[in-house]
Amino acid sequence: MGRVGGCVMADLSILGLNIPFFKEAIGAVVGVSGFAYTWYRVGRHAGNSADAKIIEALRSDVAVIASQKESLARRFSNLENVVRDARDFWIRPPEPETLTKHQTALRTSMPIICVVNFKGGVGKTTICANLAAHFAEAGKRVLLIDCDYQGSLSDTALTQARVDKFNANSHLLIEPNHESQWLRMAAERLSPINSRLWIYPAFYDYSRSEINMMFRWLIGQDPEIRFNMATYLQSAAFKEDPETQFDLVLIDAPPRLLTGAVNALTAATHVLVPTILDGQSHLATLNTLSAIRQFQMKLNPSQRVLGVVPSMVGAATGYSSVEQEYIDELERQIPEFYGSLVPVLKSRPILRRAELAKAGGSEIVVSSTSNSQTVRQVRDMFAELADYISSNVQWRRNDGTEAPKMAKPGQLQKVAS
Repeated sequence: MGRVGGCVMADLSILGLNIPFFKEAIGAVVGVSGFAYTWYRVGRHAGNSADAKIIEALRSDVAVIASQKESLARRFSNLENVVRDARDFWIRPPEPETLTKHQTALRTSMPIICVVNFKGGVGKTTICANLAAHFAEAGKRVLLIDCDYQGSLSDTALTQARVDKFNANSHLLIEPNHESQWLRMAAERLSPINSRLWIYPAFYDYSRSEINMMFRWLIGQDPEIRFNMATYLQSAAFKEDPETQFDLVLIDAPPRLLTGAVNALTAATHVLVPTILDGQSHLATLNTLSAIRQFQMKLNPSQRVLGVVPSMVGAATGYSSVEQEYIDELERQIPEFYGSLVPVLKSRPILRRAELAKAGGSEIVVSSTSNSQTVRQVRDMFAELADYISSNVQWRRNDGTEAPKMAKPGQLQKVAS
């Protein structure tokens, strides 16, 4: 500053200027400039250092993101391979401990009958509802579970019972971590139909739940989802507490292989397969039996198929020639698809839905108050199917007496098909 100030003063002297305090003012200006320049250089150095740290942190974040991207790409590729065949990923072997615990529980289970065919419109809902009503009238405590998001069974039962508000939802049964006592008490009692009849209804939120559960399982967020329903049904609240236990569970399975159908098939002690005797239903029934066999081999070895039920038959007087041909073909081809004999219950057909509605005014004809000849015939029709089921399941006995043994496929207990 001394040299700069001196030069300025010298120049002013040459010009003959002599301003009071000018020397001090010039010195202050030059001093401030020097101070500012010094701190500019210090700030620039600090800024460069901070920027370098930010850049380094960004580089680290980019590296992490790139690694995550590669990991996600691998997981997505694996996921694509897994879901290429839906049947394959659903029947992946569970942990041995899980399977052992499940099979041990089933040995003392009430009968749990899954009514299933992977083709819609074959009469599953009609059969479930009327069998439930029959067994309830016979004194059994019966639980209905609707696993089809379309809710046909729910609409049928709730409408006839005049229930418009309810707490029960069947999608809770395929989700983990619900308290079993609370879940049992949430079941909707269908007292206007029969006080020994309950239901878990399903509506469109069921579809969201089962898709959500499937993806959580596929990405490893939930380790096992296929036995959730079985776990609840085998809990003390559902089968041991005398105040809340059931004698029979009937599950209306959906016509698609997603979380609901998988939980129904793993939970069931028995399976009943309705079919229409036509070309479309014929192959679907055989493929359904093939899928059931795969589930039995990997997930539910003790499960038994009760039989194939001809449904929506045209006339009570007998089968048409075309219907009889499909029965013959089913009996010939079932061992090829299932691996052993499954009876076609040809002496226990179920009539068309229109005929049932005409007889009883709704699909649950068994609970009709009418005593017309037609209604009695329909009741007898479901009574015969129910008697066959009763003879081929193991009823749990609370008095310690021996219950009928469980029938193996094709080995019926003194009841002709």
